[in-house]
Amino acid sequence: MRKLICAAGALFCVYAMGCKKADIQFGEQFVDAGITNIVMVDTITPALFSVFRDSVPTSQSGTIITGSYNDPVFGKIAASSFFVLASPGIPDMHISAAYDSLVLQMRSDSSFYGDTSVAQRFNIHELSSLIEFGEDKTYLYNSSSFPVYATPLGSAIVTVRPSLKDSVSIRLSDTKGQELFELIQSKSQEVLTSADFEQYFKGLRISADDNTANAAVYGFSDSVTMRLYYHESDPYLSQKYIDFVLTSRNKQFNRLQYDRSGTALDVAIPEAKEISPAFTGGSVYVQPLTGVLLKMRFPTLRSLLARSDYVKIMKAELMIAPSKGSYSHDYMLPPQLIASSTNINNQLGGYLAERGNAGSQSIQYGGLTIDWLYGEDTRYTYDVTAYLQSEIRNDAENTNGLIFAPPSPGYNTKLNRLVVDDNASGKGGVKLKVYYISVQQ
Repeated sequence: MRKLICAAGALFCVYAMGCKKADIQFGEQFVDAGITNIVMVDTITPALFSVFRDSVPTSQSGTIITGSYNDPVFGKIAASSFFVLASPGIPDMHISAAYDSLVLQMRSDSSFYGDTSVAQRFNIHELSSLIEFGEDKTYLYNSSSFPVYATPLGSAIVTVRPSLKDSVSIRLSDTKGQELFELIQSKSQEVLTSADFEQYFKGLRISADDNTANAAVYGFSDSVTMRLYYHESDPYLSQKYIDFVLTSRNKQFNRLQYDRSGTALDVAIPEAKEISPAFTGGSVYVQPLTGVLLKMRFPTLRSLLARSDYVKIMKAELMIAPSKGSYSHDYMLPPQLIASSTNINNQLGGYLAERGNAGSQSIQYGGLTIDWLYGEDTRYTYDVTAYLQSEIRNDAENTNGLIFAPPSPGYNTKLNRLVVDDNASGKGGVKLKVYYISVQQ
């Protein structure tokens, strides 16, 4: 499709209901050559792909994720969190001190994914081995895991209200609680330092029961606390407690397990780690925590050069619209999507930026607008002018592109998701408008 924006001398008009002055000034080198116009082209169709990642870093995120949900698009997803606790030190205890209970406490960070009205069982297991990094690694990933003792330390059926930032308390084994109390009371070596304590008590895993897959995955602050309650009579009854808190965010990470059976994403992942929407139900997908990102290429961009009137790209606007009905308050869209340049190997390069009035550059986050009423005008919008101006000069077989993903911490802490229909499906989830200077002799 071509729309003509006419120009004569220094005055430019748009023919629609009437004419108005354009904001773009070309300069005399174009005007003097003949009749100068701005032509809008919207027939350069980007090629879309779903890109798959084997692993995503989830340590050092400040967020504990746990729960399970069966997503009709992305499949069954189960999240569990691993962490290490520090020694509480050695408090002074009266000779009358006696153990009461051991409780794990967490507070919601208000994030969730799925149906929060369904209660589910959370299980707490003690790790049977130390959390250690792989060779030359400084992060732990959504695919990382460490063994636990079979019998849980505690279990509870809970309902979380994220909007209220609910706290969750799970009663733990009194056998373990009494053992910890006696070690502290006797000032044993196992609790003198956090390093000693980690050798004795290697950490915890919190996970959801497999039988509640249709509930939700919740986010919690990593200020999780294992609290040991005791009392003293000196001579009056006094209730006291000792807190075991996270010793290191480096060793707190979230594991994500997913089963895509029966979904459009239930496909064999090729060596290139990218798949055309023709093999995934006519759509592409974004959900970084389960390793799925959106890639976009512009293979027909250089067709502009075949136009006899083409001079230069002046402006290019990209709009990405989610598939209608694919998002809701239970399935929230990523509030921000950053576009990063990429190559044939899907390695990430620089961010897509836009130039400000003073020449400064800022990262583009997509400017998401959501039409909750009709679902017609929900979209992310990007200025891809500079990117396409650069790419059209690439005369090799161009395998470059853009990968779209949420910025951190959303990238590795949230299950917000995006589904985009490929233009070949007839629904047209991506629109690209390119405005170029046209000079006709």
